[in-house]
Amino acid sequence: MKKLTLIMPSIGRKPGQKYIATWQMEPLVLAVLASLTPDDWQITIQDDRIEPIDPDVPTDLVGITVETYTARRAYQIAAAYQNRGVKVVMGGYHASLCPDEVEKHADAIVVGPAEGVWAGVLADAAAGCLQKRYNGSFDFPWRGVFPKREVYADKKYLPLALVEFSRGCSHHCSFCSITVFAKGRHYFRPPEEVAEEIRRTGQKIVFLIDDNIAANPEAVFALCRALQPLNVKWVTQISVEAAADPALVKAMADAGCVGVLIGFESLRSDLLSTLNKKSNESVELYERSLALLKQNHICVYATFLFGVDGDDVSSFPRTLKFAMKHQFFLVAFNHLVPFPGTPLYAKLAGQGRMISDAWWLEESFRFGQVPYRPQMLPPDELAETCRHYRRKFYSTKSIIRRALAPMTNMQSLSTLALFLTQNYYGRREVDEKFGIPLGLPEENHLLADFNR
Repeated sequence: MKKLTLIMPSIGRKPGQKYIATWQMEPLVLAVLASLTPDDWQITIQDDRIEPIDPDVPTDLVGITVETYTARRAYQIAAAYQNRGVKVVMGGYHASLCPDEVEKHADAIVVGPAEGVWAGVLADAAAGCLQKRYNGSFDFPWRGVFPKREVYADKKYLPLALVEFSRGCSHHCSFCSITVFAKGRHYFRPPEEVAEEIRRTGQKIVFLIDDNIAANPEAVFALCRALQPLNVKWVTQISVEAAADPALVKAMADAGCVGVLIGFESLRSDLLSTLNKKSNESVELYERSLALLKQNHICVYATFLFGVDGDDVSSFPRTLKFAMKHQFFLVAFNHLVPFPGTPLYAKLAGQGRMISDAWWLEESFRFGQVPYRPQMLPPDELAETCRHYRRKFYSTKSIIRRALAPMTNMQSLSTLALFLTQNYYGRREVDEKFGIPLGLPEENHLLADFNR
């Protein structure tokens, strides 16, 4: 029987520290690949976020999923296997964004969705004739795919199930790598299969990881009808325009939705229009959406971007005031990130404003750094100001004030307990996340002696 090892790389680690606790969620992609793998392959997974990678475990083929922030670490892991003569296949968002780069570090890569080509990859690997590149199609019939969660059996992940209903987004924001990967398309699974998958997990808390679950409202109504009998609580990501639809928000709440992540990004629609984020048309729309969510007892994780051309430092206190006014469950104050392959990256590179063309490969680069030259502030000052306002939002005074939101954060003892727990982690993460190196020092890149 052939042996397959599937690997989830980490970003990296600060010396002597564990990985970020709240990032240790099920690696759904590995369970999906396992479900697509024929029974004559023996599957194991290694999760670099929770355990040392051991390249000496016997295997015939390695599959590594790669994101931009994990690319350097993924290449280190791949090299360790290739030095032993083991073939490595890479896929994921970064393989689609930077196929020529990823191809240099792998024996084969998958560009686009793996569902339609994974069986062919394994057949070629077994026959000893791997192709250099496999192009996945977005037209595959996305049904009958149930993640093989047995691969998680000996792992300790957070007690919630990650489930996918749809992929992609119909918007074309210039900073978004998801739009580039999905080529501006949005497609989804049969709602009844999503409901069946949730039943099989046995979990009562579910994270629907869709990038914009309501890009097709009709599909979401069908999903809500399928989920309503399950009596589960779920969170997801949604656009602000969809959150302004009273019927849709009510249907989601009735089906068990208790929280949504919304990318507000900025309180200035003129800035957002420069990023082609036209769905966030005004603060008035924000207010309508937030009022609806509050009425339906849905908590909000709000994300904001700083460093957009034309912005100034006054946006920081103004955004914090807005976040406190609405007593958000969680908030992310992020600087703009130019991901490769996006229109934003092309614009900044064309203007000569990238500090490094491939910042994700720089040994000196750290998580939280700004890899381009903003108009707003110098790069280091922008990064530090974002961190300063994260600290303000997660201060003890702020947590107490936001906890006293009777319709959302304090609607029940269980919700309040979750709020306090997540805000405790959020407070810790402000400094734990900032400064994580991408990859590990070359002399110790296998983590074999990592201090856990």
